Amino acid sequence: MYHEIVILGVLLSILFYEFTGYSPAGMIVAGYMVLSLQTPMRIVYTLLIVLLTVALARLLSRFMILYGRRLFAVMILLSFLLDFAFRCLPFHTPSLIGSLIPGIIAQDCEKQGILITLLSLAVLTAILTALMLLVGRQLWPAGAL
Repeated sequence: MYHEIVILGVLLSILFYEFTGYSPAGMIVAGYMVLSLQTPMRIVYTLLIVLLTVALARLLSRFMILYGRRLFAVMILLSFLLDFAFRCLPFHTPSLIGSLIPGIIAQDCEKQGILITLLSLAVLTAILTALMLLVGRQLWPAGAL
């Protein structure tokens, strides 16, 4: 079931990009968001890490040359470090949605803007969720969803 949702998310992400010209935060992200809808605090925490990652990357870009793969690698590392820093605090933090997801979202936020990226992701996640609810019961055995 999990693989099918992510693969359908990839297909819909490609179609979404072709029709709108906007990337919904990477091809795999919407599928992982749908899989995390039952734990909304994970989504909120992941988006918080994304926003902090983008802000720190922009700050670092004033002192370093960051673009392309180097920027993507820095965003992945920053999201790891931010998550690690929050986990060292004495209060409970939810877990991230995937290890790479915040860096992937942050990369698209840097390319096309935070608002466009997050709105595109929200729209695609809603479409994917609706499809899973409408068609999912016929595609997968009972109890799989």
